[in-house]
Amino acid sequence: MNKQQYIEKWLAGTLTGEEKALFEKTEDFQSLQRLDTALKQFQPKPFNADLVFEQLKARKQKTAKVVSFNWGLVYRIAAVLVIGLGIYYYLNTTLFKETDVIALHSTVAGETKEIVLPDNSVVTLNALSSLSYSNRNWDKDRSINLKGEAYFDVVKGGSFNVVTSQGKVSVLGTRFTVKDRANYYEVVCYEGRVEVKASGKPVQLTQHDYYRESFKSIVTAHADMEPVPSWLHYESSFQSVPYFEVIHELERQYNVTVNAQEVDTLQVFTGKFPNNDLHTALRAISIPLRLSYQVNGNEILVFHGKENK
Repeated sequence: MNKQQYIEKWLAGTLTGEEKALFEKTEDFQSLQRLDTALKQFQPKPFNADLVFEQLKARKQKTAKVVSFNWGLVYRIAAVLVIGLGIYYYLNTTLFKETDVIALHSTVAGETKEIVLPDNSVVTLNALSSLSYSNRNWDKDRSINLKGEAYFDVVKGGSFNVVTSQGKVSVLGTRFTVKDRANYYEVVCYEGRVEVKASGKPVQLTQHDYYRESFKSIVTAHADMEPVPSWLHYESSFQSVPYFEVIHELERQYNVTVNAQEVDTLQVFTGKFPNNDLHTALRAISIPLRLSYQVNGNEILVFHGKENK
């Protein structure tokens, strides 16, 4: 959805919660807010009809014809024209310039999406994720706002920043992933060098290093890994990851709800599951931990036992 569509939905009051949150972070929203506030405060100057009439009489014109006007109506029409012209000028001189377009992209459960940025850098969004960026001065300010998980293949150039609710990643040109989920934040460097600024001190990562933060526990380590994230090939892999995040990733890939209340979800898990075969995925995350599962439509129960259905 382009910026014009976001503006139209904002004026109509039909933005979703997520769309509204993303739009409110843009400069265009702030400008619209200021214009809206100014227009609401617009008050026409009081008109004194008696005074004007006396001034006309004082001119002693030879022929005078007095016409009665509904000045209240005139000023209401004038106010509408002012508002209309103001909005028209704003939209045609500011909002619809190509350089000011706000791009927003998102994915649903089980979906990945590839986005080519203005400098030909490529971002691939994982399931249930979203990002936004502005074309304004992109060459000087390459910044992405991310919610969820994405893989970045960045063209070398000026600084490139990925901002999330839990931290900021800065690079010059490299390949890396950023995962920003509830109680879980992870950055993996596949090539080049990245700097992570999160809860702890800034951390420099080089090829095959990763930074992980969960419940204020911070881990920075080096690990053997594939050339690109496994989820680009429809597979989710984990290296000593808390089990709750493995379950959440399964939910995101298959659009299901998992109940694992009887299981220690803080225990770590190393392994992988396919993103296109639910029962194989369930076996992959349950058998290594000696767990069982039961499927009831879109609800899955994971427990200690012997029954798998």
